[in-house]
Amino acid sequence: MVKKFIHLALMVLAIIVVALPAYASLVPMSWGFPSLVQNSSLTDFQSAFSNATDLQTSDISFPTTSTSALDTSFPTISQISQTGNLLSQLEYTDQNQYSQFAYPWLSIGGSPVPSMGLT
Repeated sequence: MVKKFIHLALMVLAIIVVALPAYASLVPMSWGFPSLVQNSSLTDFQSAFSNATDLQTSDISFPTTSTSALDTSFPTISQISQTGNLLSQLEYTDQNQYSQFAYPWLSIGGSPVPSMGLT
């Protein structure tokens, strides 16, 4: 009797399992390698021009007198100084910078991939 009861219980259980509806719960999933790329460049061009001139003159006279009107002499020292400076400068600078950061990302249930994977 117990054996028949166990067989009957197994049959009822089998019918219940077969009669239950089948369903699946699928969750969105995304994966990849988000990357951050920074590229910058700097170009600098400078030009300078300078011109300077310095002109100096100096006269020194030593007056002397004599008893005779024709015998007078005035020695004079003259000095002339002229300086010129010319400057030209040209400067060119070129700078490039590149950086990249990438990381693996797996999102199960939170698709699409949120920005930078922070949420």
